[in-house]
This record gives sequence, structure tokens and C-alpha cells, in this order.
Amino acid sequence: MTNSKEDKLKRNVQTDTLVNGLTIITEEIPYAASIAINVGVRCGSRHEPPGLEGIAHLIEHMLFKGTESIPDPSKISETIEINGGSLNAVTDYETTAYWCRTLAEKTQESIQLLLQLITEPLLRPADIELERQVIIEEINSVSDYPNSRAEVMLDELMWPGTSLGRDIAGTIESVSKISHESLVEFMQNKYSSNNLVISVAGKLNHDEIIDFVQPLAESLNYGEANTFNNVNYVKNKSRFMGEERRVEQSHISIGFPGTSRCHELRHALDLLVAMLGEGMSSRLFQEIREKRGLAYDIGAGTSHHTDTGTIDIYAAVDKKKYEKTIYLISKELQKIKTDTYIEELDKVKSLFTGRLKLNMEDTRSVANWNCNQMLNENRFQSTKNYLRDLASVSLEDIRNVASEYFLEENMNIAVVGPAESCHDLWGIK
Repeated sequence: MTNSKEDKLKRNVQTDTLVNGLTIITEEIPYAASIAINVGVRCGSRHEPPGLEGIAHLIEHMLFKGTESIPDPSKISETIEINGGSLNAVTDYETTAYWCRTLAEKTQESIQLLLQLITEPLLRPADIELERQVIIEEINSVSDYPNSRAEVMLDELMWPGTSLGRDIAGTIESVSKISHESLVEFMQNKYSSNNLVISVAGKLNHDEIIDFVQPLAESLNYGEANTFNNVNYVKNKSRFMGEERRVEQSHISIGFPGTSRCHELRHALDLLVAMLGEGMSSRLFQEIREKRGLAYDIGAGTSHHTDTGTIDIYAAVDKKKYEKTIYLISKELQKIKTDTYIEELDKVKSLFTGRLKLNMEDTRSVANWNCNQMLNENRFQSTKNYLRDLASVSLEDIRNVASEYFLEENMNIAVVGPAESCHDLWGIK
């Protein structure tokens, strides 16, 4: 007799590459009522040439403004939402993703819709002018929120003069100058079949998905692989950027260069930063909020790119206490280099393991996981192997990574609010 629980834990993942280079990855989840579809593109803000900053994000917006088959934008979203589903897109530094989640019986029409966005967008000049204003307001909204503004300032501080050192949406000046011709040309060059991945997860049949997608993708042409220039972090000295605001809180963003996506120390760094600032039991939350009462919210995280990465620490504190907070954070960074315990490491390993297992019950998370791996690494890593890599991280690895990455000369601090130069407050030796 078959154990149904064990059957559910077995992942049925299949991949195929069509003649034109389009990659399709599916994961059958036979007990799911929903289907999730990602159409990922290896094209983000890092692929933009000088003078066209923000064009990848503008294209993402424009694809929802009407297609040859569905010229009315409201009908595009209605196709998914009428069944209780969700439809959206996101532009990142290296990729753009168009996704939906809906009922399993709507699989074919949902795949068709997402591919129509890619293969037959109208890109009407009048719509470009309208959406240009929408994005300018989006850029303005970032400046209105001190915490978002501090994050942008930190990027500028860490990666000056590079694509990582600016807002993915571009600037008001650059977005205002994007022409209809440059937008059409950029999309034709970057949205080639070999730079696309279709990921589907839910109640499905892989062969049926392949047979359905093939004719829909015939109009996509094979092109050059999308590339961008690598970025190297330049070691100098601790750097500070402040922006005065008449607000009650000072919003702090602290950053260090981290690891690339496939770096051998990635998992150790992720676990280290989780120990430092993930959740209410983390070191920073306990020290800064629970013990000192200096902040309502404080935390830390990592981001990984093809060639580099970032460690981010954030907090919002009383405007008169931001210097003290930065000093206390720096003390915790020093402490974690030597004062760590196996129980603490086991706790964050359990957190990562549990979160992944819970996510793998959701078709949206599964489709996203599979799509991102094929886009960024061009290979599929099983959750079993991922968890094996996490489990192999030792306490010595954590201490070594802390000593290697939490260096004084690599510390960057951005503060929005009442803020003067921090001088040598961080105390890192």
C-alpha cells in the first residue's frame, strides 16, 4: 500500500528546452487546486545601457497596457481575477517576472495570457506617456518614505556609479527621456526566447504543457544571451551618508558587501545574518528593542546577485538616539565573531528548514523557486540538496564568515532624519 504522505513529499519536476531555446520547467502537485505560472526573463535594471535607466521596469508596466488579442488593459487582469486569482509582475536587478496564480482548470488560458503579454504587446505611444507618469509617482513615493529613501542611499553609498547603486525604477530624468523607439528596440533585443523561462506548478501534465506552449512561442526569436558588467566592491573606509528630514525618527540602513548567489559561503552568511537580525528572537531585536527599548523594528537580511551581494541592517529609532543605536549594533557585530553557540545555529537552521517546507506547499512559491533557479543558475537544485547544504554549515563556518564580512573598512551607513556625521561611533576594531 502506498504511503500518501510520502507521495506528497516526492517532487515531480521536469524540464524541457524548445528548439528556439525557451526553457520550460514544471512541477506536478496533483493534490493542489491551484496552478501558478511564472514567465521569467533574464533582463533587469543591470542590463540597461547608460541613458536608459528604468527602461526594464517601464516595459514591465507597459506589457499590461494591452495586447493584440486583449487591447483593453482591464480585461487582462479580469481574465485571472474573475476566478479569484492573482496577476502581477516584478522587475529586479537581473530579472523580470510575470506571474499568476489561479484555478488549475484555467491553466491553458492563463499560460496563453502571460505569453501574449510577451509576444504581442501593443506598446502604444499614448500608453507610454501615461505609464511614464505612473512610474515617476512611484519614484517620488520612495523619497516620501524615510526608510525606503535610506535603502536607496545605502545602495548609492556602496555601489557608486553602477547599476546596483541606483533605484531599479531609474530616475525621473532618465524615465522622462525614454522614447517609444528605444523601448521597442530594447524589448526586441532582450526578450528573446533563450532568455525566457516558463515555470508552472500545480495540478498539471508536463507533456500537455509542452504541447500547448510550443505553438504559442513560435514567434519568439533566438537572440544573444543577456549579459551585464560585473561589479566589484571597492574597499576604502567606513562611509556615512546622511539626509536631513524633519521627522521624529532617524531611519538607519547599514550595509556590508556580501556573497554572490553561488558562492560557497552563501549559506553560512545567510544563517549568520539570520542569527543577527531575523525575527524577534534574533540578537539585534533582543538587544536593541527588548533590552534597550531603542527601536520598534530592527532586523537584518542578505541579497545575492550573480557577482556580488549585500548584507543589510535596518532600524528606525528616536532621532536623539541613532548614534547610540549604531554603536550598539557595531558591538553586536563584534560579539558574533567569537561569541556564538551551536544551539543558536541549530535554531536558525530549523527556521530556514521550516520556512522552506511551508513554502513548498504553495504553488506560487514552488513556481517562483523553480523559475528563479533556472533564470539565475540555469540548473535545478532540489530542496533536499538545499537543506543538505544548510545542514553542513558549522559553528566554525559562522565565526569565520563573521570575521571575514563584518569589517570596519566595509561598513556603510545611511541615515534619513536628524543626522550628522557619525565620526567613529561604530567602534569596530
